[in-house]
Amino acid sequence: MYVPLQYQVSEYDCVPITFINAITYLFDRRSIPPLVIQRINIYSLDTVSRGGKLGRGGTSPYAIRLIGNWLNSYKTKTFSVSTEYLLEDQIHLQEGSPIIPCLKEGGVALCNIYLGHREWHYILALKVEEDWMYFFDPYWRQTLRGLRGIVKILKSEDGRAPNLAIRLDWLDSHREQQRFCFGETPDRECLLMWRQR
Repeated sequence: MYVPLQYQVSEYDCVPITFINAITYLFDRRSIPPLVIQRINIYSLDTVSRGGKLGRGGTSPYAIRLIGNWLNSYKTKTFSVSTEYLLEDQIHLQEGSPIIPCLKEGGVALCNIYLGHREWHYILALKVEEDWMYFFDPYWRQTLRGLRGIVKILKSEDGRAPNLAIRLDWLDSHREQQRFCFGETPDRECLLMWRQR
């Protein structure tokens, strides 16, 4: 049985929820070992804020790479994934992009996007069609201002369909202070994930 994707329960847990959504999207519930969920949650929310509060800065790039490496090496009879961590100039949507073939081959991409005001957010890329990339955004949104024709909130009737679409040219742009894009090259990070048969 495949189950609906989940939304964040706090302002900080986009990374663990996006990892769990990636696993949930790729695997039947009966095929997901409890150890996978445990490790994702243990390794996430590892930052410390200036005030000494654990997790208030979300999940570090180091932890994201650690989770990806652990998932890549953990195999059972019913569970096996391949992951690839991308950063900086590896993340683009031009010819030779590793993201688009991953999605077209049935994989997913955990993408870090810039929201503005030095705020970053992980969302799950599910497919690409024509000029749009389609995502499941774990942050519950009903409206979005100032991005008409560029970013669309979609209804996910079954809980597994995309709930967000972003134009490819906007997503891949390098303009400063642009919301819902990959951002400046030195700040880009993404994790690709495929189910192994």
